[in-house]
Amino acid sequence: MSFLSLKRYKLGTLALGAAFLAVIVNRKVDRAGVYRTVSPLNNDDCFNVPGLEACEDARWVDQESGLAYLACSSQEARMNWVPATLHLNASQLPTVSTDYIALFDINTRKHKRVELQGLPPAANGIWVHAIEVYRSPSSPSNLTLFVNSHRPPADRSLAPTQGADSVVEIFETEVGSNSARWVKTVRHPLVRTPNSVAAVNERQFYVSNDHRHKVHWTRKWEVLKSVPSDIIFCDASGPGDAQCMVAADQVVYPNGNGPNGLVYQASTIEGLMRVWQAQPNHTLTPVEEVHINRHFDNVHVNAATGDIFLTALTKLFDFMAAGKDGGRSGIPPAVEVFRVREDKKKSGGKRYTSERVFGDSGEVVMGSTAAAPYQDKLLLTGLFSPHVVVCTLKQ
Repeated sequence: MSFLSLKRYKLGTLALGAAFLAVIVNRKVDRAGVYRTVSPLNNDDCFNVPGLEACEDARWVDQESGLAYLACSSQEARMNWVPATLHLNASQLPTVSTDYIALFDINTRKHKRVELQGLPPAANGIWVHAIEVYRSPSSPSNLTLFVNSHRPPADRSLAPTQGADSVVEIFETEVGSNSARWVKTVRHPLVRTPNSVAAVNERQFYVSNDHRHKVHWTRKWEVLKSVPSDIIFCDASGPGDAQCMVAADQVVYPNGNGPNGLVYQASTIEGLMRVWQAQPNHTLTPVEEVHINRHFDNVHVNAATGDIFLTALTKLFDFMAAGKDGGRSGIPPAVEVFRVREDKKKSGGKRYTSERVFGDSGEVVMGSTAAAPYQDKLLLTGLFSPHVVVCTLKQ
């Protein structure tokens, strides 16, 4: 090959590589919604619920009574302490957490704090992220609460280099009760960066580790390239420590989980929801991927209809910017919600379809991270939202 030919070959290779890189970057920019305009949909019949601030998740809504359990904090606390987004300023947190579980009645619009009885003093309260509620099939009034709690390390000055001492707290309560009784703390080396819990029964659950590492330089570049993490199965039914195992490995940013016989898992970075089938040995086998070009957070399942609701961080960089001071300034992040349905008549091929059912530019609903269905309504909560919003779906 002549020098001129070699030079042309190298230039051609570079041009091809640059074009390939441009395609990848453009796809990521599109998914992040940099130039996206969010058109309004079902955001004209809503009401705010003052006093419910920074409630990241409302995992479960009783379809009969309209009672919902929410994991709530404050915008100030979210500014300092959200391990999932590397807000690790633990030295600015109170000695005892002010986070709480709220019981909210959608029909009366009233809410109250649930008194947590028996929680070990060493826990210094709960440091909430997500919540899961399991209802006993044999005794429907009995509920088990699984609370994802990101405890600060004992030496809080080490939080920026060590991350959180994350655990899953288990409580028992009755529907509508003012209190919940502590049962067990699940701490395990495999439960590193717990995000969302999907209950199997009163003492067994799946939990997603949203990141492979608690603290690592790669986390700052995860929008471009995310290090795959895993989903963990834990059994806390024994008298001693919980037994945990890897149920699915090499999963990119596994976020919200939604159980309904199957396990539904949103991937925040990839723009999709995975459907998993639990095996007798508790491992998860992939069934299908539902691709939607958004960054997703939590997954909620309507137990009555089987409909799955995904909450999109539809303008990702606005969401990240607002989160720097707990949502108290900056551009209000827009919100979109997608509904996924299964065609059970299909025996093969793609069985799941999706449609957008809610859209707001951030004026009515700001930075929502969860959309829990109740009859014809959506209960919209947010990691750093100033209040909870309930909207009616008209189509």
